[in-house]
Amino acid sequence: MKYWEVEYNGEHLRIEWNGNSNFNLQTPIGGQWVDYHCFTCYGIETEQEAVDHAFEVLAQEEVSDASEALEVANAIVGS
Repeated sequence: MKYWEVEYNGEHLRIEWNGNSNFNLQTPIGGQWVDYHCFTCYGIETEQEAVDHAFEVLAQEEVSDASEALEVANAIVGS
């Protein structure tokens, strides 16, 4: 396993990569790292590719979260 602790949008996160195709995004809760998003990507050959791909997933997750928040807000306003 390879781990990278990163700051992303003001949050302390950890990327866990098994060196092959499996990733976990983790957040610290109660002094322990807890998985909150897992994904698979085939064809990753280097640590740099792994980190780059993990940051792409973080960016996609951020867009998805913003879109979901907008849908909820629109549903509330439309009620």
